[in-house]
Amino acid sequence: MRLLKNVAWWQWLLAAGVVVGLLGGAYYSNRLSNAVYISASEVLMTGQSDPNQPDTAYTSNQYVNQRMTTYAQIASSAQVTTPAAQALGVDPATLAAQITATVAGDTTVLKLQVTGSNPETARRNAVAVTQSFINAITKLETIPGGASRVVVNVITDPTTPPARSAPALWLLLIGGFFGGLVVAVIAILVLRWLYPKRFPVQLRREKRRVGEETSRMQPVTQPDKNTWVP
Repeated sequence: MRLLKNVAWWQWLLAAGVVVGLLGGAYYSNRLSNAVYISASEVLMTGQSDPNQPDTAYTSNQYVNQRMTTYAQIASSAQVTTPAAQALGVDPATLAAQITATVAGDTTVLKLQVTGSNPETARRNAVAVTQSFINAITKLETIPGGASRVVVNVITDPTTPPARSAPALWLLLIGGFFGGLVVAVIAILVLRWLYPKRFPVQLRREKRRVGEETSRMQPVTQPDKNTWVP
């Protein structure tokens, strides 16, 4: 405890800056190593009308527009994830958490996004999910004994996300060390400039008192006057 009391405020600030910099480097390294890659595809939902009845085209498209939100929810349901997970050899619940489906504005285009631990895995997952989604919608919208009321066409194939290279951990730690040190030095200079009396910087040197020096001197023995010295 006595040793800690002798540590100056600016030394604490330097130590804190270095520690924060090292933690920041380690955190950034962990984020890069656990990066998530996203593969996206787009499908167009079209209502199937009767060629002999032109008026049914508007009705069928209106039917699809009203169900776009439902289709987006089906993309991560068991009707899609179970077959896709079987094809990929993964857990359906894990795959469902990796799927995001959004409607592109006021259209009948659905954007499917599937994540993966690397670019190839993300694309492979997206291909399986997209195909399983098409099969599920076709099955749900097929009238017994008739054709499907909705046709799903892929307008954008699953993309392959670009790979990202992560620097080595030791490089990030060194960068965090010097980065934290620089920030701490700047903070010390700013505090000294704004509050010079409140934050003094003193470099302590050990000085021995005069009393301590004289107390360590040994007394000099005076020679005996009766002793003959040649």
